[in-house]
Amino acid sequence: MSGQSFRFLHAGNFHLERTLAGFSDPPEHMIESLVNAPYDAAEQVFQSAIREEVDFVVLSGDLFDPTHAGPRAVAFLRTQFEKLGSRGISVYWSASEDDLKEDCIRNIEWPANVRIFTSDKVEQLTHYRGEHAIADLLGRSWNPQMPLHAGEFLSLAIGGYQIAVMHGKSDLFNEPRQGLEYWAAGGADVPDTPFKGIVTAHCPGSPQGFTPRDTGPHGCTLVSVAADGETRLRMIETDVVRWYRENIDVVAGNARGEVQNQLRSRLKSLAEHDRPALVTWKLSGIGRFDSSFARSIQRVETLNWLRREFGYGTPAVWSIGLDIEPPHALRAEWCEEDSILGDYMQVVRDYQEEDEKPIEVRSLIGDEELPRQVSSDTWLTDVFERDYVLREAAMLGLDLLRGDDSYSAKVPTPQSHASQTPTLQAPPSQIQPSQGPKAERNVA
Repeated sequence: MSGQSFRFLHAGNFHLERTLAGFSDPPEHMIESLVNAPYDAAEQVFQSAIREEVDFVVLSGDLFDPTHAGPRAVAFLRTQFEKLGSRGISVYWSASEDDLKEDCIRNIEWPANVRIFTSDKVEQLTHYRGEHAIADLLGRSWNPQMPLHAGEFLSLAIGGYQIAVMHGKSDLFNEPRQGLEYWAAGGADVPDTPFKGIVTAHCPGSPQGFTPRDTGPHGCTLVSVAADGETRLRMIETDVVRWYRENIDVVAGNARGEVQNQLRSRLKSLAEHDRPALVTWKLSGIGRFDSSFARSIQRVETLNWLRREFGYGTPAVWSIGLDIEPPHALRAEWCEEDSILGDYMQVVRDYQEEDEKPIEVRSLIGDEELPRQVSSDTWLTDVFERDYVLREAAMLGLDLLRGDDSYSAKVPTPQSHASQTPTLQAPPSQIQPSQGPKAERNVA
């Protein structure tokens, strides 16, 4: 190798067959942006490669599932690869299991600047700048019969700057080993750098988040290699729609207007990021949470206010849900009043105070058939799950049983609790938070 400095772009996990999902009722004015987001984000990756004038692009798989993405994805990738080729930028692609479904990509005539690594063995390709070799790329595509092992790549290491290209992770990721300078991994939606230094291993994540769990920036990675082999990484943000989960602390007794001011201030800062945003809110307080937001009608009204005030701007900041942290301790008056609510809260308090008291879910449900995932009589044994479920049960009882005629006449029945009396719910690991009265559906 010549020891020249160079730069390359590392990307993967385009998932062009997917759509943004995980919330109800996507706003009509954002539908086009949501549907096209995976393609627009992937296009940002290729534009970044051209703008940064990289020598080549490394792709670590999961670009698309050809059996679901269809001709659009193939045409899109061909066009983007041709744009890179016109700038003299090569593409080295380690195909994943999804990429290789039905061997579609092996039968497509890709532009000459694209090399897809073989699946039967590690293939060594040398990248040249003019007549000078600047890096060796050692890669293998997915093979169900051959798990990745670091030894496959290390056995071909001959000196100079060498890059291992793979989808997923090899056993090297247990601890760094000498031999290759950069291990280009894929298969994860979030960025990950297990180690960095003389040996660097990195996964760039997906260029676009797909669900409310995928909060924060997403993108690709610009890798700069100095003449002495020093490796530097820089994330380039490419997501065209960004997910957020925002926590707002609400002091007991705060007026609704004060909370709205906090929400407004946070939303203004999100709008400064200059891209559409999807936000899930969590209102939390300390200890005995006592707020009008304990009522679902208040949360629904506030969510609608957030959408009206900020969901139609440029860029749009759309609130997809507003949840409340259930109280850690019950207020005495909730348990002591002579009402159905008081009786209910006394039961919840008894379970909270007696940690060893078993919760007999089946006897509470009666003859109704339990969902399969909660059919075990011992499903609520974890202390943290038990505590969370009891707190959620208290909040549900407070919402549905408090005697308030003006409220009960207006409050809509939450979809997840329709036609049933308050009962203990499944632990948070087994249920999805309610996002409103309508059933959740994917954006399509």
